[in-house]
Amino acid sequence: LANLMNPEGPNGSRYYKLNLQNLVTNRQPTLEFRQHSGTFSFDKISAWVRFCSNFVANSALSEPPMPFRENGCTLTRQFEVLFYSVIKDRALADYYRHRKRELEEQRWNKLCHEHDVCERCCDECGRGGTCQRKMAL
Repeated sequence: LANLMNPEGPNGSRYYKLNLQNLVTNRQPTLEFRQHSGTFSFDKISAWVRFCSNFVANSALSEPPMPFRENGCTLTRQFEVLFYSVIKDRALADYYRHRKRELEEQRWNKLCHEHDVCERCCDECGRGGTCQRKMAL
């Protein structure tokens, strides 16, 4: 779970919204919920509060989960297990799936703009169709 939530690894940054690095390093048996970025969006605020509340409440009531092994379990699969086993809120999982797609779209648009590749990255882009590189993200 720590690698899913803090993907830079056990020696990586602890500056995540949900910091689990103390559990990985055995420094102390705590986790930290860090402040959400500033926003006026009720949806973002509500989703973060629900995520934190569900994480704590359901974790306190559940058996410890089986750890993910280095057996090729993708981040997508880890996300699904987290929401199915711990968060237990389908609407919230849908919100974060949608948010992930939005952020990928923003990242792709920024990349295209910075490198002027949208018009020439693939045949579909040149014809105004769906970009094949973008679909691969």
